[in-house]
Amino acid sequence: MGRRGPKAVDIGLLNCWEYEWYKAFHVLRDGRALPGGLAVFAPPLDNTRRQIRSWVERLKNMDEDEYLRINRLTCARIAGKADEASEATDEVSLSAAREWARGQRLDEIAELERYLDPKKIPEEAERRNLWKALWQAKNLSALQKACDQWANLRDVRAQGMSAFPNHILANAGEFLRMKADFRFPKSPSPAVDESRLEYLARGMAGILSNLSPMTGIERLRNVKHTQGGQLWKKDIDGREYCNCWRCEQKRTRSAYKLSAVGWWNGVALFMEIAETKKQKPTKGDGR
Repeated sequence: MGRRGPKAVDIGLLNCWEYEWYKAFHVLRDGRALPGGLAVFAPPLDNTRRQIRSWVERLKNMDEDEYLRINRLTCARIAGKADEASEATDEVSLSAAREWARGQRLDEIAELERYLDPKKIPEEAERRNLWKALWQAKNLSALQKACDQWANLRDVRAQGMSAFPNHILANAGEFLRMKADFRFPKSPSPAVDESRLEYLARGMAGILSNLSPMTGIERLRNVKHTQGGQLWKKDIDGREYCNCWRCEQKRTRSAYKLSAVGWWNGVALFMEIAETKKQKPTKGDGR
């Protein structure tokens, strides 16, 4: 007979599902999986539209491993240090790194294409209205309408993300109760919107982990990111760190992402290095 009482919460599973819902809600609201660099609002001074189009094509033809390698070299160049960052060795860390690279690469393509085609900006207002309809839905009919429109967005279908609105409809009662809770951020202020997105991502992570949404929200909100935390990890090389997706984002976010001007400078440096490192490294090249 097994031990009685509630089963231990799988924080690792919650962490994975929170990340997936965080990206899914950002794709719905912003058209990209992770917050971007507002490149469209800071036009480059020395880069032609032809050159930017070539960057887009180069990124589209780049796989995740190459993106990771070039990003590592770019970060080292910005920091003025040799490339000393250790690559992921175990399958779980490598898979997570590749997933991050895939999202970053797609987001940067989208950001550059937004600059080349400003007509996409009004489309973002429509997406935000759809996001607003989702979080303001008070009954099944309104929720069904918002989820149907979400599932039919072209990029959502292309990225195979239609399952997310379907998951919400399959758990409509829990979703609506979660939004009715007094802790749900209800203010229409844009400053509150990111907190609202995180709340819903954590709640849906709970549901997909066979927990109540409120349990998911509370457990993820209270995760410790320091030594002794639920997701603290020690590699075989002795390196210790929090293995949650948020800390991974902080570790891999390079300095050039901190401002729009810096974003453009960083992309230019990234593409410069990419052009000089087109050939994949071999065992004898020291990398």
